[in-house]
Amino acid sequence: MVYDRHIDKTEEELCKLKDVYGQSDLHRFLDGLLAGQINNEEKVIKFTNYIRVSDGLTQLENSRLKRLRDEGFLDKFATNYNKRYSTTHMLMNKMSSSISRGIKTLEMFCEKKRSRRGTKSKRKVINHSKIGKDAYTQSYWGLEIYKDSVRVLYNELNSYKEHLSEGIELCLYITRQVAYIRAHPKVAHEKHNKNRQEVLMNNRSIIKRFIDMNAEMENELMAKVEKWIQDKKTVEEISAMLYHTLDENEYNDWIISEEVMAARRDGITNQDRALWGNNKEQMMRCKVAYAHIDELNPKGQKDHIGGCFLALLYKWSETLPTRGLDYWHTYFVDFYKASGGVFTPVKIGAIKMELSKMARGKVGADEIKKFNDDIERLIKKYIKVTSVKKENEKIVVNF
Repeated sequence: MVYDRHIDKTEEELCKLKDVYGQSDLHRFLDGLLAGQINNEEKVIKFTNYIRVSDGLTQLENSRLKRLRDEGFLDKFATNYNKRYSTTHMLMNKMSSSISRGIKTLEMFCEKKRSRRGTKSKRKVINHSKIGKDAYTQSYWGLEIYKDSVRVLYNELNSYKEHLSEGIELCLYITRQVAYIRAHPKVAHEKHNKNRQEVLMNNRSIIKRFIDMNAEMENELMAKVEKWIQDKKTVEEISAMLYHTLDENEYNDWIISEEVMAARRDGITNQDRALWGNNKEQMMRCKVAYAHIDELNPKGQKDHIGGCFLALLYKWSETLPTRGLDYWHTYFVDFYKASGGVFTPVKIGAIKMELSKMARGKVGADEIKKFNDDIERLIKKYIKVTSVKKENEKIVVNF
């Protein structure tokens, strides 16, 4: 009798296999030996060797599935696995030897006698295996009347089915976790934000070059996302829709393109990013202060802005430690002059001297507080709302 070994690569079929391999009924096993005509020691030993090889392959594929899980498959917003297949289909491909040999094992316990009723349709193995879902005959005896080889086969088969069940459980776990994340937009968006930051940090030089080139960055995915936003979809909902539907190249292209276009819209320069990184709020506060700093009457000797004033301004600016005083001084002078500043900032040596005094405590706390208060009043004059909710801020790259 010929049986159909085909199985669809779906969660439903995985659940059916899980139910079958989870059984360890001795009487099903014994009836299956008779039905499958595994009726002499040579056949038993040959089948035992087949089970052992299958068990080894299954444990190897299980280790690959565990590595996929442990390497953060669920945390990755985009993977190179889900472009062509569903999650379940992809996972079942990764345990192809386990599944095909498992089905073959079930077939070994199917009835081998020809049916007297003629039929053109094949019977499904999973439904007609004695150790599957088919009816079976209760045995009057246990393993005690059989040779040791049969007892060895029974133990090997149970070990094999245990490892098959383990692999299927892992596939179902991953499949259901993906479904859970897609059904919970906030969770999907958290993973998107984390992956987005990794893409931005790993592609800083590329983004810088595209900004400098004024390159055209529009792409099909960006247009699709913009359409969803116009249709009142939230960023969380969009994250859930796109989770595990993009390959890594598509995702990287989308994130890089968005960042370049956002930088253009906001007028953020590479120098801004170098000094303040992702602290956009402080970046804008500093720009406002620098543009209107003459209102604080910073005039010193010979119409210069003095070293102490600039040292205090530098400390207040809270720039990234990766860029030093020299970089900030060049930036401030250029920005101040471009904003119409009328005084001449002192050279950097005078600022370093004042910073040294501050480090030794020779500049009073009251003087520092007064300077900072004056700056804050100046900023409030030009910025009505200085706090922006973090989730609504656009994250920029720290070049």
